[in-house]
Amino acid sequence: MFTSFARRLTGWYVAAAVILVVGVLGAFAVVALVVYEHSIQDTIDANAREAEAFSARAAERHQSFLSAALEIEKRLARPGVRMVAAGPFPHEGGANGARPDAPHATSAPLLIRGAPAPQTSASRAKPAGQEPAKRTGPPMPDYVVVNGQVVHGDPRTFRIQGSRIGFALGTALGAHFQRVDLVDGELRIMPEPDATLQVALWLLGGVVGVGLIAAVLAWFLGRYITLQVLRPLIEVTHALQRFATRDFTPQPIAVAGKSEFDAIAVAYNAAAAQVSSAFAERRQAESQMRQFVADAGHELRTPLTIVLGYIDLLRRKADEGDERSRRIFTAISIEGARMRTLIDNLVLLARMEGADVRPPEPFELCPLLDEMVDARRLLHPGLQIELDCAVDATVIGNQTEIHEAIANVLDNAIKYAPGSPIRIATAAGDSGVDVTITDEGPGIHPDDRVGIFDRFYRGVTRGDVEGSGLGLAIAKRAVERAGGTLVLAGTSERGTAFTLHLRADQVRKRQAEITRA
Repeated sequence: MFTSFARRLTGWYVAAAVILVVGVLGAFAVVALVVYEHSIQDTIDANAREAEAFSARAAERHQSFLSAALEIEKRLARPGVRMVAAGPFPHEGGANGARPDAPHATSAPLLIRGAPAPQTSASRAKPAGQEPAKRTGPPMPDYVVVNGQVVHGDPRTFRIQGSRIGFALGTALGAHFQRVDLVDGELRIMPEPDATLQVALWLLGGVVGVGLIAAVLAWFLGRYITLQVLRPLIEVTHALQRFATRDFTPQPIAVAGKSEFDAIAVAYNAAAAQVSSAFAERRQAESQMRQFVADAGHELRTPLTIVLGYIDLLRRKADEGDERSRRIFTAISIEGARMRTLIDNLVLLARMEGADVRPPEPFELCPLLDEMVDARRLLHPGLQIELDCAVDATVIGNQTEIHEAIANVLDNAIKYAPGSPIRIATAAGDSGVDVTITDEGPGIHPDDRVGIFDRFYRGVTRGDVEGSGLGLAIAKRAVERAGGTLVLAGTSERGTAFTLHLRADQVRKRQAEITRA
Protein backbone atom coordinates (compact mmCIF):
# COMPACT_ATOMS: atom_id res chain seq x y z
CA MET A 1 0.00 0.00 0.00
CA PHE A 2 2.69 2.49 1.03
CA THR A 3 4.90 1.38 -1.87
CA SER A 4 2.34 2.51 -4.45
CA PHE A 5 1.77 5.71 -2.50
CA ALA A 6 5.52 6.32 -2.46
CA ARG A 7 5.60 5.88 -6.23
CA ARG A 8 2.76 8.35 -6.69
CA LEU A 9 4.40 10.85 -4.35
CA THR A 10 7.69 10.45 -6.19
CA GLY A 11 5.83 11.01 -9.47
CA TRP A 12 4.47 14.26 -8.08
CA TYR A 13 8.00 15.28 -7.10
CA VAL A 14 9.27 14.48 -10.58
CA ALA A 15 6.42 16.35 -12.31
CA ALA A 16 6.91 19.42 -10.10
CA ALA A 17 10.70 19.36 -10.60
CA VAL A 18 10.45 18.92 -14.38
CA ILE A 19 7.84 21.68 -14.73
CA LEU A 20 9.98 24.02 -12.63
CA VAL A 21 13.23 23.21 -14.44
CA VAL A 22 11.69 23.31 -17.92
CA GLY A 23 9.87 26.55 -17.10
CA VAL A 24 13.03 28.26 -15.87
CA LEU A 25 15.17 26.91 -18.70
CA GLY A 26 12.49 27.80 -21.25
CA ALA A 27 12.48 31.38 -19.99
CA PHE A 28 16.29 31.48 -20.20
CA ALA A 29 16.13 30.00 -23.72
CA VAL A 30 13.70 32.69 -24.87
CA VAL A 31 15.87 35.38 -23.33
CA ALA A 32 18.96 33.86 -24.96
CA LEU A 33 17.22 33.78 -28.36
CA VAL A 34 16.16 37.40 -27.96
CA VAL A 35 19.72 38.38 -27.03
CA TYR A 36 21.03 36.43 -30.04
CA GLU A 37 18.63 38.21 -32.42
CA HIS A 38 19.49 41.59 -30.95
CA SER A 39 23.22 40.89 -31.38
CA ILE A 40 22.58 39.88 -35.01
CA GLN A 41 20.53 43.02 -35.52
CA ASP A 42 23.32 45.15 -34.05
CA THR A 43 25.74 43.49 -36.48
CA ILE A 44 23.34 44.21 -39.39
CA ASP A 45 23.07 47.86 -38.40
CA ALA A 46 26.85 48.23 -38.09
CA ASN A 47 27.36 46.51 -41.45
CA ALA A 48 24.79 48.83 -43.05
CA ARG A 49 26.64 51.91 -41.82
CA GLU A 50 29.95 50.58 -43.06
CA ALA A 51 28.38 49.58 -46.39
CA GLU A 52 27.05 53.15 -46.87
CA ALA A 53 30.50 54.61 -46.36
CA PHE A 54 32.07 52.04 -48.67
CA SER A 55 29.45 52.72 -51.35
CA ALA A 56 30.30 56.41 -51.33
CA ARG A 57 34.00 55.69 -51.71
CA ALA A 58 33.34 53.13 -54.46
CA ALA A 59 31.27 55.70 -56.40
CA GLU A 60 34.10 58.24 -56.18
CA ARG A 61 36.51 55.60 -57.51
CA HIS A 62 34.06 54.65 -60.26
CA GLN A 63 34.35 51.06 -59.04
CA SER A 64 32.15 48.55 -60.87
CA PHE A 65 29.13 47.09 -59.07
CA LEU A 66 30.41 43.52 -59.22
CA SER A 67 33.82 44.42 -57.81
CA ALA A 68 32.28 46.56 -55.05
CA ALA A 69 29.72 43.85 -54.11
CA LEU A 70 32.34 41.10 -53.84
CA GLU A 71 34.67 43.31 -51.83
CA ILE A 72 32.09 44.63 -49.32
CA GLU A 73 30.38 41.26 -48.78
CA LYS A 74 33.67 39.52 -48.06
CA ARG A 75 34.69 42.35 -45.75
CA LEU A 76 31.41 42.30 -43.81
CA ALA A 77 30.87 38.50 -43.69
CA ARG A 78 29.60 37.51 -40.21
CA PRO A 79 28.05 34.24 -38.92
CA GLY A 80 24.25 34.42 -38.85
CA VAL A 81 24.05 37.31 -41.35
CA ARG A 82 22.98 37.02 -44.99
CA MET A 83 24.01 39.65 -47.60
CA VAL A 84 22.42 39.79 -51.05
CA ALA A 85 23.68 42.37 -53.58
CA ALA A 86 21.87 42.95 -56.90
CA GLY A 87 22.82 45.21 -59.79
CA PRO A 88 23.48 47.10 -61.84
CA PHE A 89 19.93 48.20 -62.56
CA PRO A 90 19.38 49.78 -66.04
CA HIS A 91 18.17 53.37 -65.89
CA GLU A 92 15.25 53.30 -68.26
CA GLY A 93 12.43 55.74 -68.47
CA GLY A 94 8.82 54.99 -67.87
CA ALA A 95 6.91 53.75 -64.95
CA ASN A 96 8.05 50.15 -65.33
CA GLY A 97 11.59 50.88 -66.37
CA ALA A 98 12.59 53.15 -63.53
CA ARG A 99 14.74 51.68 -60.76
CA PRO A 100 12.41 50.80 -57.90
CA ASP A 101 14.90 51.35 -55.11
CA ALA A 102 15.05 54.49 -53.02
CA PRO A 103 18.32 56.46 -53.14
CA HIS A 104 19.06 56.07 -49.43
CA ALA A 105 19.48 53.18 -46.98
CA THR A 106 16.25 51.77 -45.59
CA SER A 107 15.19 49.23 -42.89
CA ALA A 108 12.12 46.95 -42.96
CA PRO A 109 10.78 43.86 -41.17
CA LEU A 110 12.29 40.57 -42.27
CA LEU A 111 9.02 39.13 -43.67
CA ILE A 112 8.34 42.03 -46.07
CA ARG A 113 8.98 40.60 -49.52
CA GLY A 114 9.45 43.88 -51.48
CA ALA A 115 8.57 44.56 -55.12
CA PRO A 116 6.60 42.20 -57.39
CA ALA A 117 8.27 39.53 -59.51
CA PRO A 118 10.93 40.86 -61.93
CA GLN A 119 10.88 40.79 -65.68
CA THR A 120 13.54 38.77 -67.41
CA SER A 121 16.11 40.33 -69.74
CA ALA A 122 14.53 38.39 -72.62
CA SER A 123 11.30 40.28 -72.10
CA ARG A 124 13.16 43.61 -72.34
CA ALA A 125 14.52 42.79 -75.83
CA LYS A 126 12.49 43.66 -78.94
CA PRO A 127 12.77 40.85 -81.48
CA ALA A 128 12.39 41.86 -85.15
CA GLY A 129 8.88 41.92 -86.39
CA GLN A 130 7.28 41.68 -82.94
CA GLU A 131 5.78 44.20 -80.58
CA PRO A 132 7.60 44.61 -77.27
CA ALA A 133 6.05 42.56 -74.45
CA LYS A 134 4.24 44.38 -71.70
CA ARG A 135 6.44 44.71 -68.64
CA THR A 136 5.08 43.36 -65.37
CA GLY A 137 7.83 44.53 -63.00
CA PRO A 138 11.27 46.02 -62.66
CA PRO A 139 14.06 44.71 -64.91
CA MET A 140 16.28 41.80 -63.74
CA PRO A 141 19.76 42.97 -62.60
CA ASP A 142 22.84 41.70 -64.40
CA TYR A 143 24.58 40.39 -61.26
CA VAL A 144 23.46 38.84 -57.98
CA VAL A 145 26.06 38.33 -55.23
CA VAL A 146 25.05 36.27 -52.14
CA ASN A 147 27.49 36.19 -49.21
CA GLY A 148 30.39 37.03 -51.52
CA GLN A 149 29.53 34.57 -54.31
CA VAL A 150 28.11 35.40 -57.74
CA VAL A 151 24.87 33.47 -58.41
CA HIS A 152 22.22 33.50 -61.11
CA GLY A 153 18.53 34.02 -60.50
CA ASP A 154 16.05 36.37 -58.94
CA PRO A 155 17.66 38.29 -56.02
CA ARG A 156 14.38 38.23 -54.07
CA THR A 157 14.43 34.42 -54.22
CA PHE A 158 17.78 34.44 -52.42
CA ARG A 159 16.51 36.98 -49.91
CA ILE A 160 13.57 34.86 -48.76
CA GLN A 161 14.98 31.36 -49.10
CA GLY A 162 15.52 29.38 -45.89
CA SER A 163 13.50 28.13 -42.97
CA ARG A 164 10.09 29.73 -42.63
CA ILE A 165 10.23 28.98 -38.91
CA GLY A 166 13.50 30.89 -38.74
CA PHE A 167 11.88 33.85 -40.58
CA ALA A 168 8.91 33.73 -38.20
CA LEU A 169 11.12 33.60 -35.09
CA GLY A 170 13.30 36.42 -36.39
CA THR A 171 10.32 38.65 -37.18
CA ALA A 172 8.65 37.84 -33.83
CA LEU A 173 11.85 38.79 -31.98
CA GLY A 174 12.24 42.10 -33.89
CA ALA A 175 14.70 41.17 -36.65
CA HIS A 176 14.85 43.60 -39.69
CA PHE A 177 16.76 43.73 -42.93
CA GLN A 178 18.79 46.75 -44.02
CA ARG A 179 18.89 48.01 -47.61
CA VAL A 180 21.89 50.04 -48.77
CA ASP A 181 22.62 51.60 -52.21
CA LEU A 182 25.77 50.11 -53.66
CA VAL A 183 27.12 51.98 -56.75
CA ASP A 184 24.33 51.43 -59.34
CA GLY A 185 22.79 48.47 -57.45
CA GLU A 186 21.72 47.61 -53.92
CA LEU A 187 22.89 45.55 -50.94
CA ARG A 188 20.45 43.95 -48.52
CA ILE A 189 21.69 42.72 -45.12
CA MET A 190 19.42 40.40 -43.08
CA PRO A 191 19.54 37.67 -40.41
CA GLU A 192 20.16 34.17 -41.68
CA PRO A 193 16.87 32.27 -40.93
CA ASP A 194 18.56 28.87 -40.90
CA ALA A 195 21.02 30.13 -38.26
CA THR A 196 18.11 31.45 -36.18
CA LEU A 197 16.37 28.08 -36.42
CA GLN A 198 19.59 26.25 -35.55
CA VAL A 199 20.12 28.36 -32.45
CA ALA A 200 16.48 27.82 -31.45
CA LEU A 201 16.86 24.04 -31.92
CA TRP A 202 20.05 24.00 -29.87
CA LEU A 203 18.31 25.88 -27.09
CA LEU A 204 15.29 23.54 -27.30
CA GLY A 205 17.54 20.49 -27.21
CA GLY A 206 19.31 21.90 -24.18
CA VAL A 207 15.99 22.48 -22.41
CA VAL A 208 14.78 18.94 -23.22
CA GLY A 209 18.10 17.33 -22.28
CA VAL A 210 18.40 19.17 -18.99
CA GLY A 211 14.72 18.44 -18.35
CA LEU A 212 15.34 14.70 -18.79
CA ILE A 213 18.38 14.82 -16.53
CA ALA A 214 16.34 16.74 -13.99
CA ALA A 215 13.56 14.13 -14.22
CA VAL A 216 16.01 11.27 -13.55
CA LEU A 217 17.68 13.09 -10.67
CA ALA A 218 14.30 14.13 -9.27
CA TRP A 219 13.09 10.53 -9.45
CA PHE A 220 16.01 9.12 -7.46
CA LEU A 221 16.12 12.04 -5.05
CA GLY A 222 12.33 12.00 -4.61
CA ARG A 223 12.37 8.23 -4.15
CA TYR A 224 15.03 8.51 -1.47
CA ILE A 225 13.27 11.35 0.33
CA THR A 226 9.87 9.64 0.10
CA LEU A 227 11.17 6.34 1.44
CA GLN A 228 12.97 8.12 4.26
CA VAL A 229 9.79 9.98 5.17
CA LEU A 230 7.52 6.93 4.89
CA ARG A 231 9.98 4.44 6.39
CA PRO A 232 8.40 4.57 9.88
CA LEU A 233 4.94 3.93 8.40
CA ILE A 234 6.21 1.03 6.28
CA GLU A 235 8.06 -0.59 9.18
CA VAL A 236 5.10 -0.15 11.53
CA THR A 237 2.82 -1.73 8.91
CA HIS A 238 5.15 -4.72 8.52
CA ALA A 239 5.38 -5.09 12.29
CA LEU A 240 1.58 -5.06 12.64
CA GLN A 241 1.29 -7.64 9.86
CA ARG A 242 3.75 -9.79 11.80
CA PHE A 243 1.56 -9.34 14.88
CA ALA A 244 -1.42 -10.53 12.81
CA THR A 245 0.41 -13.82 12.21
CA ARG A 246 0.78 -14.23 16.00
CA ASP A 247 4.47 -13.42 15.96
CA PHE A 248 4.81 -11.23 19.04
CA THR A 249 8.61 -11.20 19.14
CA PRO A 250 9.62 -7.66 20.15
CA GLN A 251 11.48 -5.96 17.30
CA PRO A 252 11.81 -2.23 18.05
CA ILE A 253 11.85 0.15 15.09
CA ALA A 254 14.86 2.44 14.87
CA VAL A 255 13.90 6.13 15.00
CA ALA A 256 16.15 8.59 13.19
CA GLY A 257 14.19 11.73 14.09
CA LYS A 258 14.11 12.96 10.48
CA SER A 259 10.35 12.87 9.99
CA GLU A 260 7.21 13.68 11.91
CA PHE A 261 6.10 10.13 11.15
CA ASP A 262 8.72 8.96 13.63
CA ALA A 263 6.13 9.63 16.34
CA ILE A 264 4.19 6.65 14.98
CA ALA A 265 7.26 4.44 15.32
CA VAL A 266 7.83 5.70 18.87
CA ALA A 267 4.20 4.94 19.76
CA TYR A 268 4.51 1.47 18.18
CA ASN A 269 7.72 0.74 20.11
CA ALA A 270 5.97 1.68 23.36
CA ALA A 271 2.93 -0.46 22.51
CA ALA A 272 5.13 -3.40 21.46
CA ALA A 273 7.05 -3.15 24.72
CA GLN A 274 3.78 -3.25 26.66
CA VAL A 275 2.55 -6.24 24.64
CA SER A 276 5.86 -8.04 25.16
CA SER A 277 5.70 -7.34 28.88
CA ALA A 278 2.09 -8.56 29.06
CA PHE A 279 2.96 -11.77 27.21
CA ALA A 280 5.95 -12.32 29.50
CA GLU A 281 3.68 -11.96 32.52
CA ARG A 282 1.17 -14.30 30.89
CA ARG A 283 3.82 -16.90 30.19
CA GLN A 284 5.03 -16.66 33.76
CA ALA A 285 1.48 -17.02 35.09
CA GLU A 286 0.81 -19.98 32.79
CA SER A 287 4.07 -21.59 33.87
CA GLN A 288 3.12 -21.15 37.49
CA MET A 289 -0.36 -22.51 36.79
CA ARG A 290 1.04 -25.56 35.00
CA GLN A 291 3.41 -26.16 37.83
CA PHE A 292 0.56 -25.83 40.31
CA VAL A 293 -1.63 -28.25 38.35
CA ALA A 294 1.21 -30.76 38.10
CA ASP A 295 2.04 -30.48 41.79
CA ALA A 296 -1.61 -30.57 42.86
CA GLY A 297 -2.26 -33.55 40.57
CA HIS A 298 0.61 -35.47 42.05
CA GLU A 299 -0.49 -34.57 45.57
CA LEU A 300 -4.12 -35.51 44.89
CA ARG A 301 -3.43 -38.82 43.21
CA THR A 302 -2.32 -40.65 46.35
CA PRO A 303 -5.17 -39.64 48.71
CA LEU A 304 -7.70 -40.09 45.90
CA THR A 305 -6.43 -43.59 45.25
CA ILE A 306 -6.74 -44.41 48.97
CA VAL A 307 -10.24 -42.94 49.15
CA LEU A 308 -11.34 -44.89 46.07
CA GLY A 309 -9.90 -48.07 47.57
CA TYR A 310 -11.90 -47.68 50.78
CA ILE A 311 -15.02 -46.77 48.81
CA ASP A 312 -14.61 -49.91 46.72
CA LEU A 313 -14.30 -51.95 49.92
CA LEU A 314 -17.42 -50.34 51.41
CA ARG A 315 -19.31 -50.88 48.16
CA ARG A 316 -18.55 -54.60 48.24
CA LYS A 317 -19.91 -54.86 51.75
CA ALA A 318 -22.92 -52.75 50.78
CA ASP A 319 -23.72 -55.25 48.02
CA GLU A 320 -24.86 -57.59 50.79
CA GLY A 321 -27.01 -54.86 52.38
CA ASP A 322 -29.76 -52.60 51.14
CA GLU A 323 -30.11 -51.31 47.56
CA ARG A 324 -29.80 -47.62 48.51
CA SER A 325 -26.33 -48.00 50.01
CA ARG A 326 -25.15 -49.94 46.98
CA ARG A 327 -26.28 -47.13 44.63
CA ILE A 328 -24.60 -44.49 46.73
CA PHE A 329 -21.24 -46.27 46.76
CA THR A 330 -21.49 -47.05 43.04
CA ALA A 331 -22.07 -43.34 42.22
CA ILE A 332 -19.15 -42.36 44.47
CA SER A 333 -16.90 -44.87 42.68
CA ILE A 334 -17.90 -43.55 39.24
CA GLU A 335 -17.33 -39.90 40.19
CA GLY A 336 -14.04 -40.81 41.87
CA ALA A 337 -12.84 -42.56 38.73
CA ARG A 338 -13.86 -39.55 36.68
CA MET A 339 -11.95 -37.27 39.02
CA ARG A 340 -8.85 -39.47 38.74
CA THR A 341 -9.09 -39.36 34.92
CA LEU A 342 -9.41 -35.58 35.01
CA ILE A 343 -6.39 -35.25 37.28
CA ASP A 344 -4.35 -37.56 35.06
CA ASN A 345 -5.28 -35.54 31.97
CA LEU A 346 -4.46 -32.24 33.68
CA VAL A 347 -1.08 -33.52 34.77
CA LEU A 348 -0.40 -34.88 31.27
CA LEU A 349 -1.39 -31.63 29.58
CA ALA A 350 0.64 -29.56 32.05
CA ARG A 351 3.66 -31.71 31.31
CA MET A 352 3.19 -31.42 27.55
CA GLU A 353 2.83 -27.65 27.68
CA GLY A 354 5.94 -27.35 29.82
CA ALA A 355 9.48 -26.84 28.65
CA ASP A 356 10.51 -30.45 29.18
CA VAL A 357 10.60 -32.30 25.88
CA ARG A 358 11.05 -36.02 25.84
CA PRO A 359 13.69 -37.27 23.41
CA PRO A 360 12.29 -38.77 20.21
CA GLU A 361 12.10 -42.52 20.02
CA PRO A 362 11.59 -43.54 16.36
CA PHE A 363 9.09 -46.33 16.03
CA GLU A 364 7.12 -48.15 13.35
CA LEU A 365 3.64 -46.74 12.79
CA CYS A 366 1.59 -49.72 11.61
CA PRO A 367 2.41 -52.05 14.55
CA LEU A 368 1.30 -49.28 16.93
CA LEU A 369 -1.98 -48.87 15.06
CA ASP A 370 -2.56 -52.62 15.05
CA GLU A 371 -2.08 -52.72 18.81
CA MET A 372 -4.48 -49.80 19.40
CA VAL A 373 -7.19 -51.28 17.15
CA ASP A 374 -6.95 -54.70 18.84
CA ALA A 375 -7.28 -53.09 22.27
CA ARG A 376 -10.43 -51.16 21.24
CA ARG A 377 -12.00 -54.26 19.77
CA LEU A 378 -11.54 -56.07 23.07
CA LEU A 379 -13.01 -53.16 25.06
CA HIS A 380 -15.90 -52.60 22.66
CA PRO A 381 -17.17 -55.91 21.29
CA GLY A 382 -19.13 -55.44 18.11
CA LEU A 383 -17.28 -52.21 17.22
CA GLN A 384 -16.92 -51.84 13.43
CA ILE A 385 -13.37 -50.53 13.05
CA GLU A 386 -11.31 -50.79 9.86
CA LEU A 387 -7.55 -50.29 9.60
CA ASP A 388 -6.10 -49.55 6.16
CA CYS A 389 -2.35 -49.38 6.69
CA ALA A 390 -1.36 -48.95 3.03
CA VAL A 391 1.71 -46.88 3.98
CA ASP A 392 4.11 -47.65 6.80
CA ALA A 393 6.81 -45.33 8.11
CA THR A 394 9.30 -44.80 10.90
CA VAL A 395 7.75 -41.99 12.94
CA ILE A 396 10.11 -39.45 14.54
CA GLY A 397 8.77 -38.61 17.98
CA ASN A 398 8.02 -39.91 21.43
CA GLN A 399 5.99 -43.08 21.08
CA THR A 400 4.05 -42.60 24.32
CA GLU A 401 2.90 -39.11 23.36
CA ILE A 402 2.00 -40.09 19.77
CA HIS A 403 0.09 -43.10 21.18
CA GLU A 404 -1.80 -40.75 23.51
CA ALA A 405 -2.69 -38.41 20.63
CA ILE A 406 -4.03 -41.13 18.30
CA ALA A 407 -5.86 -42.81 21.18
CA ASN A 408 -7.64 -39.59 22.17
CA VAL A 409 -8.86 -38.95 18.62
CA LEU A 410 -9.94 -42.58 18.22
CA ASP A 411 -11.75 -42.62 21.59
CA ASN A 412 -13.55 -39.39 20.68
CA ALA A 413 -14.83 -41.07 17.51
CA ILE A 414 -16.05 -44.02 19.56
CA LYS A 415 -17.77 -41.77 22.13
CA TYR A 416 -19.38 -39.19 19.86
CA ALA A 417 -20.32 -41.55 17.01
CA PRO A 418 -21.54 -44.63 18.92
CA GLY A 419 -22.29 -47.61 16.75
CA SER A 420 -20.97 -46.05 13.53
CA PRO A 421 -18.11 -47.63 11.53
CA ILE A 422 -14.67 -46.14 12.14
CA ARG A 423 -11.86 -46.18 9.61
CA ILE A 424 -8.15 -45.54 10.16
CA ALA A 425 -6.05 -45.00 7.02
CA THR A 426 -2.41 -44.07 6.44
CA ALA A 427 -0.99 -42.20 3.46
CA ALA A 428 2.29 -40.61 2.43
CA GLY A 429 2.40 -36.90 3.29
CA ASP A 430 4.73 -33.96 2.83
CA SER A 431 7.98 -35.01 4.58
CA GLY A 432 6.08 -37.54 6.67
CA VAL A 433 3.01 -39.67 6.95
CA ASP A 434 -0.70 -38.86 7.44
CA VAL A 435 -3.02 -40.80 9.71
CA THR A 436 -6.74 -40.10 9.06
CA ILE A 437 -9.44 -41.26 11.47
CA THR A 438 -12.96 -41.14 10.03
CA ASP A 439 -16.34 -41.91 11.57
CA GLU A 440 -19.89 -41.85 10.21
CA GLY A 441 -21.41 -40.00 13.14
CA PRO A 442 -23.59 -36.86 13.15
CA GLY A 443 -20.62 -34.53 12.58
CA ILE A 444 -19.50 -31.46 14.51
CA HIS A 445 -21.84 -28.50 14.86
CA PRO A 446 -20.60 -25.39 12.94
CA ASP A 447 -20.51 -23.39 16.17
CA ASP A 448 -18.14 -25.93 17.73
CA ARG A 449 -15.56 -26.23 14.96
CA VAL A 450 -13.49 -23.22 16.00
CA GLY A 451 -12.91 -24.24 19.63
CA ILE A 452 -12.70 -28.03 19.44
CA PHE A 453 -8.94 -27.98 20.25
CA ASP A 454 -9.32 -25.64 23.25
CA ARG A 455 -8.93 -26.97 26.77
CA PHE A 456 -12.15 -27.84 28.61
CA TYR A 457 -14.20 -27.03 25.50
CA ARG A 458 -17.19 -29.30 24.95
CA GLY A 459 -19.61 -28.84 22.09
CA VAL A 460 -23.22 -27.81 22.38
CA THR A 461 -24.29 -31.20 20.94
CA ARG A 462 -22.29 -33.35 23.37
CA GLY A 463 -25.49 -34.67 24.97
CA ASP A 464 -24.86 -37.06 27.84
CA VAL A 465 -21.41 -38.10 26.60
CA GLU A 466 -18.94 -37.99 29.48
CA GLY A 467 -15.65 -36.19 29.11
CA SER A 468 -13.44 -33.40 30.37
CA GLY A 469 -12.84 -31.47 27.13
CA LEU A 470 -9.09 -32.17 27.27
CA GLY A 471 -8.75 -35.07 24.82
CA LEU A 472 -8.25 -33.10 21.57
CA ALA A 473 -6.17 -30.43 23.36
CA ILE A 474 -3.81 -33.17 24.60
CA ALA A 475 -3.72 -34.80 21.15
CA LYS A 476 -2.92 -31.55 19.35
CA ARG A 477 -0.20 -30.63 21.81
CA ALA A 478 1.36 -34.10 21.65
CA VAL A 479 1.49 -34.03 17.83
CA GLU A 480 2.93 -30.51 17.78
CA ARG A 481 5.66 -31.51 20.24
CA ALA A 482 6.69 -34.14 17.70
CA GLY A 483 6.80 -31.52 14.91
CA GLY A 484 3.49 -32.54 13.32
CA THR A 485 -0.02 -31.16 13.00
CA LEU A 486 -3.54 -32.22 13.90
CA VAL A 487 -6.40 -30.75 11.85
CA LEU A 488 -10.09 -31.25 11.32
CA ALA A 489 -10.01 -32.68 7.80
CA GLY A 490 -13.76 -32.50 7.28
CA THR A 491 -17.12 -32.82 8.96
CA SER A 492 -20.72 -33.07 7.86
CA GLU A 493 -23.91 -34.86 8.73
CA ARG A 494 -22.35 -38.00 7.25
CA GLY A 495 -19.33 -38.08 9.54
CA THR A 496 -16.12 -36.47 10.75
CA ALA A 497 -12.46 -36.91 9.79
CA PHE A 498 -9.31 -35.86 11.67
CA THR A 499 -5.85 -36.04 10.10
CA LEU A 500 -2.60 -36.31 12.05
CA HIS A 501 0.48 -35.37 10.03
CA LEU A 502 3.56 -36.93 11.66
CA ARG A 503 7.22 -36.42 10.88
CA ALA A 504 8.70 -39.65 9.57
CA ASP A 505 11.35 -41.13 7.38
CA GLN A 506 11.54 -44.39 5.45
CA VAL A 507 7.99 -43.84 4.25
CA ARG A 508 7.17 -46.88 2.19
CA LYS A 509 4.20 -48.55 0.64
CA ARG A 510 2.92 -51.62 2.37
CA GLN A 511 0.98 -54.44 0.85
CA ALA A 512 -2.63 -53.51 1.38
CA GLU A 513 -3.80 -54.99 4.66
CA ILE A 514 -7.33 -54.04 5.59
CA THR A 515 -8.53 -55.46 8.87
CA ARG A 516 -12.15 -55.27 9.87
CA ALA A 517 -14.12 -56.38 12.88
